[in-house]
Amino acid sequence: MTSSSATQGMDRRTSDKRITLAFAAIVGLIIVGLIAFDQIVASVAVYVGLGSLTKITGTPLPRNFWLIALFNILLVTLFLFLTPVRIKDSWKSHGTYVAFMVSLFSEMFGFPLTVYFLSSVGYAVEPQFIGYVFLYGQLIGSPLVIIGLILIYKGWKEIVFKRGTVLVTEGIYTVVRHPQYLGFLLVTLGQFVVWPTIPTAIMWPLLAVLYYRQAKREEAVLLEAFGVRFQAYADKTPMFLPRIRVRRRPKPTSP
Repeated sequence: MTSSSATQGMDRRTSDKRITLAFAAIVGLIIVGLIAFDQIVASVAVYVGLGSLTKITGTPLPRNFWLIALFNILLVTLFLFLTPVRIKDSWKSHGTYVAFMVSLFSEMFGFPLTVYFLSSVGYAVEPQFIGYVFLYGQLIGSPLVIIGLILIYKGWKEIVFKRGTVLVTEGIYTVVRHPQYLGFLLVTLGQFVVWPTIPTAIMWPLLAVLYYRQAKREEAVLLEAFGVRFQAYADKTPMFLPRIRVRRRPKPTSP
């Protein structure tokens, strides 16, 4: 076997592995999206009288469901395989994202540390916490999760077949320059709103800062590689927050 054919075989195996992981990540996106949609339906059912809030708040929080926690952590970790590694320090923000999810699902399904802590200092918070989740958390947070999932997928769809340092300005990249990082921030923010905990309240602002700094470092690389072409794109396209365009009515002309 020649060196060239060996290299091609290695590239093919790497490509096959990348495709397999991306497919698994998309399956994860779908499952998490369906769970978020189910949470919205459950909360709406309470508001329209199809579910008893008294019965729901009388049910204890889930405990010791570590396999379910591990499964959810695995699903959200797979999302990272839809994002390209552009700079060496990417592990800092992505690692914090994984730590956020580990903390969140450990409390959601394993042991509700925040609720236990508040209860230990004199607050009977478990029924109130469950009521918050169904009345407000899922209705506000789950739509944010779904929007974030869509952004992650749409960002991946535009870059999946591109290799090397490229400047992507089509599709969702016409709306914001970093749709996937915005997606990760919305997914984590939405999960926090659904199930707020003390550790994730501390970690989310840190995660936002890390993704912002990572985006700035990536843009420095793009500016060096593409110069005025990237600068023109950056001048007209916001970094994270889409511009809301309001159509102005034409001024009436006097007769």
